[in-house]
Amino acid sequence: MKKVLIAGLITSIFSAHAAQDLQFLHWWTSEGEVNSVQVIKQELVMNGFNVLSVPVEGGGGKIAKSILQARAIAGNPPDVAQLEGPSIKSWAALGFLHNINDAAQQHSWDENLFKVAREIHRYNGEYVAIPVTLHRLNWMWVNHDVLERYQLAIPETWEQVIEVFSQLQERGVAPLAIGNEPWQIVQLFENIAFGLGGAQYYKKAYIELDAEALSSQTTLEALHLFRQISSLVLPYLTKQTWDSATRQLLEGSRAFQITGDWVAGDLMALNGQFPEKIGCYPTPAHHPGFIYNMDSLVLFKSPHLKAEVANQVAKSVSTPELISSFNKQKGSVPPYHNASLSGFSSCAIDAYKDFLLAEKQGNLVPSMIDSMAVSPVIEKAAANELFRFFNDPSIRPEDVILHMQSMGASNISL
Repeated sequence: MKKVLIAGLITSIFSAHAAQDLQFLHWWTSEGEVNSVQVIKQELVMNGFNVLSVPVEGGGGKIAKSILQARAIAGNPPDVAQLEGPSIKSWAALGFLHNINDAAQQHSWDENLFKVAREIHRYNGEYVAIPVTLHRLNWMWVNHDVLERYQLAIPETWEQVIEVFSQLQERGVAPLAIGNEPWQIVQLFENIAFGLGGAQYYKKAYIELDAEALSSQTTLEALHLFRQISSLVLPYLTKQTWDSATRQLLEGSRAFQITGDWVAGDLMALNGQFPEKIGCYPTPAHHPGFIYNMDSLVLFKSPHLKAEVANQVAKSVSTPELISSFNKQKGSVPPYHNASLSGFSSCAIDAYKDFLLAEKQGNLVPSMIDSMAVSPVIEKAAANELFRFFNDPSIRPEDVILHMQSMGASNISL
């Protein structure tokens, strides 16, 4: 009898301390992103969890989001998932997400988070997602060695960008590291439009889809420049991932890459440190500003993951130390006031300063194409229009404008 009791006691003790499995679905699959995910996994393991990572490659998270939707509808959601922007509120409205107010209170999110981060991660007054990163999307990454080889200056306007691209092309150098994927291509347009029109125009035209803003001379000019760049890069364009494009930038087979600061994370992972030959510059703009997106984590309700455990997970992966370590690897910055940037790259430090200035001046805008500003239906439709325009010289700017005005008239909400 004693043996049975002792065996039962040992089993109970073991069960109480056995690591709980956590399925973690995400699309962080590049070199720098894998290093970032490792930071989260190590922290969760230290807190008694067994992390079953489910990475999904492709398309800026498009495939991962489809898998998440299918699994949730089937009643088999992952425990932890990466999400972005308005989709967080959509999932919360359907009742899928745990609130993580305990974690928010422990880490003083109301006081410490940037205003835009608070707005994105709350639903009906409750925190339903963990804010992890703040990314800047209007960066121009430059390989100085390539420009110096041909005695070319860093362009400061979009007209100069096209001029430098043309000169590189004449010398047999493919100027831009980019893949022929809709989100990469449309992010280029997003940068051009923001640079020409500024924050207020960008919000009216590409977030509100205001008919007058869309039919403005600024839109026509943006599409004209977009078409000029397409004529220069289409001859060598392939459907490669953004991180493959970053390798081309680092190796010097391309001179520029225009995209977010996840590039910095991969450059550091590939090179061991941020390479001296690569520079980061805000993309050309008449008025300084900041296009952002954020990575977030959510915890799905299930018999497997109770509310108390969900908050334990949230508390462990949202400490200032972990958020800082994650963002160092990712190339991004913490979405917090007064974040310590010790050990961050100069690009990250500049991004943080520029964010604060843009927030103060009202020049802060969410990315249209990177799941931060409009409904998924509008995002996909707009991306398809601009992607087709980039790849098909027969499509007129007026046709793109007309189709985007029709999207605005549809009144599809978040």
